[in-house]
Amino acid sequence: MCGETMRLKVREQIDYIPGQSQTVRTEIKEWICPDCDYFEEYEESTVEPPEQP
Repeated sequence: MCGETMRLKVREQIDYIPGQSQTVRTEIKEWICPDCDYFEEYEESTVEPPEQP
């Protein structure tokens, strides 16, 4: 939004399941602006692999 180049940041989110000792780890990728608080979720490309004969 401010004109600065966005940077891709990868972080890991850990969620605890109530009543159990199990945890769920999720990798989160976001585009973040280093100068302001603007961010967007990273979207994987939807390129499909070529068909094999």
